[in-house]
Amino acid sequence: MNYDEDKIDEFTLALLCLVVHQREEGLGARAWKGFDWETLNRLHDKGYISNPVSKAKSVAMTEEGFLKSKELFERYFTKETKTIPLPKFTDAAKKRWNQVPERVRKDIIDAVWCTRCRTGTSMQLLEGTMSGRSLVLRGTCKQCGGEVARVIEPAEE
Repeated sequence: MNYDEDKIDEFTLALLCLVVHQREEGLGARAWKGFDWETLNRLHDKGYISNPVSKAKSVAMTEEGFLKSKELFERYFTKETKTIPLPKFTDAAKKRWNQVPERVRKDIIDAVWCTRCRTGTSMQLLEGTMSGRSLVLRGTCKQCGGEVARVIEPAEE
């Protein structure tokens, strides 16, 4: 049978959203992996999930993979479309962000100051850029929707 592997990958990624059983904001999610192995391997190659070849019955989804999965699920399977925008990172910012340990990424996203709420809050991450050697993360406050930002300075050398 001649079929479009990209469409199969897209729908499988969308359905992974349906079987998510553990979510870590800013870090991704875990989903049950009861899908075709070739498709899961392609999703791994695309950077959306961890290597599916393991004894575990679930697979780790990257943050990008989870957000893309949710976006696709809502596009194809819900009556109302409300997408979560994927964070837009420059290449340099993405490289720097990926150097930050995952547990620290969550702490960074969950500890921003909102001038509108006048309190510490969590951000919906929208973009990352570099300013000199510092990583600048911009997003919205999860409480009020106002603009928030974090600057991650390089470690002392």
